[in-house]
Amino acid sequence: MFSALVVLLLILQGCRPEKGVGHGKSRKIPAQPKITSLVEPAGTFSVPVGTDIPIRLEFPDTVALDSVQLFLGGKKVHTLLAGSGFPEKGPVEAMIPTQNWNTGKTGVRLRMYFKGGGAENQSVQATLLSDLVPVNYGYTLVKEYHHDVEAFTQGLQYVDGWLYEGTGDYGTSSLRKVRLETGEVVRVRNLDQSLFGEGITVLGNRIYQITYKSQVGFVYDRETFEEIRKVYYKNQEGWGLTYNDGELIMSDGTNVIYFLDPEMFTVNREIEVYTDKVPLDNLNELEFINGKIWANRYYTDEIVIIDPQSGRVEGRINLKGLLKNSDRKPNTDVLNGIAWDSEKNRIFVTGKRWPKLFEIRIREAS
Repeated sequence: MFSALVVLLLILQGCRPEKGVGHGKSRKIPAQPKITSLVEPAGTFSVPVGTDIPIRLEFPDTVALDSVQLFLGGKKVHTLLAGSGFPEKGPVEAMIPTQNWNTGKTGVRLRMYFKGGGAENQSVQATLLSDLVPVNYGYTLVKEYHHDVEAFTQGLQYVDGWLYEGTGDYGTSSLRKVRLETGEVVRVRNLDQSLFGEGITVLGNRIYQITYKSQVGFVYDRETFEEIRKVYYKNQEGWGLTYNDGELIMSDGTNVIYFLDPEMFTVNREIEVYTDKVPLDNLNELEFINGKIWANRYYTDEIVIIDPQSGRVEGRINLKGLLKNSDRKPNTDVLNGIAWDSEKNRIFVTGKRWPKLFEIRIREAS
């Protein structure tokens, strides 16, 4: 009886599941090696928009492919069939066109189907650069105006003869209506001291203002500055704000620009901003001028001109030296603030705690 009990215990011990097996757990199955090999492109790469991307896929003679699907940015652009798109036993060679694509990061993916069943994927990350070399611009100073030296300018817009200005920093953030000719502040609404004000824009009889890290914005009555409602957004930070004919346009300090529904404040689409060489980040205060987005670049004396459909940088304006050294104080900060008088085609710029606001005319750099 004792020996039979021992045998039973040994059998039960042998049936006990191994560590990590059972109780809803399973062993990690190792990844199967790829049958095909993506030779070109061999890794992460960059090409200008409009450039065809060469593809070369190799596979052993023991394998027969039935078809290959080519994807760019998740969109299927072509299907190759064995015998017509490539030889059944040879490498697959093809080109993926990038005409009419936007700049930015995207993915190239191949989906292979084997004769007799089975499939696998190959993928690689790509960056589409602008196919344009930006035009370099300088400026001509037209006129100087007084600007409140205490205004930490975050947003600026000119509408119907008035400047509307949003200021920032904790404890001094505000919305202002300013007389251009004198710099006089004729109406002001201060934000709560817990909020850091950022970009503003005037849209009809409303003014929108966003904040730095609070993920909240405000809609005001343009005439009275009374708050109409709050709006909330998912961006971790709010920087610049402007509008086109139907959308708000927002920056967050990266090289991404967002197009928002003005009622729901949801993102309709976004673009990534690139030159022909690099992404341009630190996009700050925005203005929509003659169908293009103008953006201050934080920490620089530069304004860039951006195509709102593709993200291509079309121009770069160097405003170095606009504010003279004699006008600078220890707390004078960076260039920030662009406003456009659409009726007289005047462009105004200023900076954070600058004593002056400038009307300028841009010209191609010599």
